[in-house]
Amino acid sequence: MMKQPSRKTSLLISQVSILLISLVTAFIPQYYIYIFILYFIIIMAFMFRSTRKMSKIPPKKELGSPLFKENNAIKIAMLDKLLTAELKKQFTASMSLLLLTFLVFIIFPLYRQFVFVPVHELLSSIIGNPVLVNFLDFFIMYEFVFGILSILRFFIMGKMSGVNIMLPQNFILYKKGIIANDRFFIELTSDLCYKYDLKRHFVELRSRTNKNFRVRLYTDSTSDLLNKIKDLGVVQCAEEEV
Repeated sequence: MMKQPSRKTSLLISQVSILLISLVTAFIPQYYIYIFILYFIIIMAFMFRSTRKMSKIPPKKELGSPLFKENNAIKIAMLDKLLTAELKKQFTASMSLLLLTFLVFIIFPLYRQFVFVPVHELLSSIIGNPVLVNFLDFFIMYEFVFGILSILRFFIMGKMSGVNIMLPQNFILYKKGIIANDRFFIELTSDLCYKYDLKRHFVELRSRTNKNFRVRLYTDSTSDLLNKIKDLGVVQCAEEEV
């Protein structure tokens, strides 16, 4: 199954990043932009490699014979009249997250203009070491911006919960999991549960630990797919998980 870093891991990465960038900004500001770009490239390469590793399709000999195959899932999905509203809500939430990036260019100048100097004077009156004060100036500034963006992101993700739906164009069900779009492998672990709607012709797999992970499998043979997923040990989502 394609996974995302846990909240603790993401928080740790963010805090280490802020610490390193604060140190660079405070002590070698002339190299700040180069180090930041290098750091960004390394992190993106790491995340890309991790994603590829976690979504790697197992060898065919491990998968066995296909239990169910649907080649026209996206065409069937387009006949679902309620799907349009769900995708519109998902698009709005995704664009809101993207716009958070541009807020950085607003928050930083406002902080430097109204907050940076008072904080610097306060720190200078408490701490006698100018080098440490210089570091804390930037560390507090980055933490402030990170906090504002985290609060906004948390609010948007709350609104986004339940609408982040993956729609495979085609999929094949095996005993160990599902291959979607001939590219992604979704392992059928105990973390997954299912929800279904026979009238709308889909079975949806949901993660119990990641509320934004939903894979909706559209097919005209919904009952057949549902029975096979049940036989593989996936249970129906409880009311609190819906």
